[in-house]
Amino acid sequence: MKTMRRFTTDSILALAAVIIACGFANPLRAQPPDDVLTSAEWQRVDLSVERALLWLASRQQRDGSFQTLSQGQPGVTSLCVMAFVAHGHMPGEGPYGGQLQQALNFIVSCQRANGLLALVGPPGSEISRNISHERGSTSAYNHALSAILLSEVFAMGGGDLEKSQTAIEKALQATLEMQRWPKRRQEDKGGWRYVDPFAEEIFDADLSITGWQLMFLRSAKNAGFEVPKRSVDDAVAYVRRCFQPRLQTFTLFADPGDQRSRGMAGAGILALSHAGLHNSREARLAGDWLLKEGFENYNECRPYSNRGWVDDRYHYSVFCASQAMYQLGGDHWRQFYPAAVTVILDNQNKNGSWEVEAHHDAKFGNAYTTALMTLTLGASNQLLPIFQR
Repeated sequence: MKTMRRFTTDSILALAAVIIACGFANPLRAQPPDDVLTSAEWQRVDLSVERALLWLASRQQRDGSFQTLSQGQPGVTSLCVMAFVAHGHMPGEGPYGGQLQQALNFIVSCQRANGLLALVGPPGSEISRNISHERGSTSAYNHALSAILLSEVFAMGGGDLEKSQTAIEKALQATLEMQRWPKRRQEDKGGWRYVDPFAEEIFDADLSITGWQLMFLRSAKNAGFEVPKRSVDDAVAYVRRCFQPRLQTFTLFADPGDQRSRGMAGAGILALSHAGLHNSREARLAGDWLLKEGFENYNECRPYSNRGWVDDRYHYSVFCASQAMYQLGGDHWRQFYPAAVTVILDNQNKNGSWEVEAHHDAKFGNAYTTALMTLTLGASNQLLPIFQR
């Protein structure tokens, strides 16, 4: 595989400018652009995206993965591929086609006999929960993110369809099995949490993981796979229980405590949108809350609770919020996107990347944050079926 690691920052800038000038960047921009930005501002977005994609391409490893910790695989690689697909690039086609196909091969190779798409996770033909928190806390995230990516590309006719279909079917069974695990609290029914039972907490579901798993169920259903209606209904009911009327937004757990974050506000709105509840009262109130909170201070992680740590993450949150606000549309989108774009573009590194998360998630590196920012900038592209309004 040929990579671009030899490119300097100046050459990335120059090549991105040539791609834009020749009209090869973002084939979606041939359509009438969203009127929230001027033509000049959209051109600046396009240049930023091309620089980001060139930098991401240079971070791909020999095995097809994108740089991160082993505990972040293949989830981070899936986000990176998603960033390319969201801007009109497909596996096996165009300038990045070979690299994206190799990334898909890596993602599928990470699937375990039990169906989990996780490089680090429980072995065996059944999903054992008798593992350490370090090995189990990221497995559900890696699984859901990778399953979404495979399902989306499959629906678009990309990649090895036979291999992808088999992987998606196994992943779907794993997702449904994890949803059915016994819950200690009735409030957690229908949701997902970590693969390992986290003994220090009473919660067996959270909105963050549930949002991604529900997104996979929706994507798989759209792609023609059989998804039980009850599984979706139970998941949506759990999401709605995570809305806290006194806080006017969604929280991490279905619990009256204060576990707010901008990411969970976005995740709740997006999850309800995937269930067809685009204009629900909960979504509109959480959208209003997000507009008041804003993202003007780049890479700021805000403490919303007194639990002893900060659950708010900047890049993850602005990504979730951008997809959520696009689903809400109207004034929510018009007020959110231009302000977010200004901050994101002003803080892009010269080489096309963005900084690591100012949070303990910094360990996942800046291929992770750069993929999230690239997806955020492309929220209105409407290419990935799962993010279509």
